[in-house]
Amino acid sequence: MKRKYIYTGVVAIVAVLIAGVFITVGGHKTTVDSSSDKNFVLKIAENNDLCGAPQQLAVEKGYFKHAGLKVKVVKLGSDTTNFEGVNAGKIDASNSLLGSLIQPLANGAKVKITTGLHSGCLQILVKKNSGIKTAQDLVGKKIGVSDIAGSAATYAKRYLGDYGVDVSADHAKVQFAAYDGSELPIVLEKGQVSAIALGDPDTEIDKSKYNLVTLSSSATDPKFKDEYCCVAYVSDGLAKNHPSVAAKYTQALQKASAWIAKHPEEAVDIQESHHYVDGDKQMNKDMQMGYHYKPSYTGAQKAFTTVGEDLQRLDVLDKNVDVSQLQKNSFFKTSASTN
Repeated sequence: MKRKYIYTGVVAIVAVLIAGVFITVGGHKTTVDSSSDKNFVLKIAENNDLCGAPQQLAVEKGYFKHAGLKVKVVKLGSDTTNFEGVNAGKIDASNSLLGSLIQPLANGAKVKITTGLHSGCLQILVKKNSGIKTAQDLVGKKIGVSDIAGSAATYAKRYLGDYGVDVSADHAKVQFAAYDGSELPIVLEKGQVSAIALGDPDTEIDKSKYNLVTLSSSATDPKFKDEYCCVAYVSDGLAKNHPSVAAKYTQALQKASAWIAKHPEEAVDIQESHHYVDGDKQMNKDMQMGYHYKPSYTGAQKAFTTVGEDLQRLDVLDKNVDVSQLQKNSFFKTSASTN
């Protein structure tokens, strides 16, 4: 009789491991049935950024397919970010810059971060002969961005704050102004702003075309170069109801990120041949080689806390937000995730 109970218990455990997946949400680990995920079609957004390479390579190198995922690419339109698309249920998962996610998450966005992907990919540009060489040189001036609450603006505020410039709402020493992304180098050239903050590869294209130079880059600034800027995330609904799909999506991106770390130049060849990015190929390769691709769940958690605390210190994020608890509530992990 004792042997029968032991045998039954082993069968039950094996059945759970086959049908379920271990997940960690809000710091609590549990096992969820995943048998209903076989025919699930994961909706992802088009991604044409240089730093969106992990998703692009996961598609082109077959990592999604190898993981057993059925994927549908959805066009969101220029007025909707990927994060907004996931939060609104238009897509199920995506990857983008961490800096723009923390405030919406603090405001209740229904999204779970699953892994960090790489560092780098944001810059602050100025005119070549502007005389602006430090953060202090921007005091009393205006910075152009495409989104006041976006990642580029967040990076610029953190850069200024770390070098002693007040950017708090009540005492800001630098003004931020929003323009269409394509207008940023033009308003800088005309003198309507003294600097612009934006992401790669537009940074290098604008530098070449408009004779601009880098004031600060998140890929090289000693305060930011090792910090994860880009993360993957899924909807709360996907994490709760289809955890094995969320896990497979995350693992496919982690695999792609690890591959790019070893083959950055070949990654750009694939990006350009499949029309994900434009611009000079060597320029794109140089930028891609400057990012630090090392997929990490704990790395993303650490970056989240650092960015969140910085935003509070700079009076951008409400002081009453418990950053530690927000971090715990904003992450989703499976047992197979890269640490």
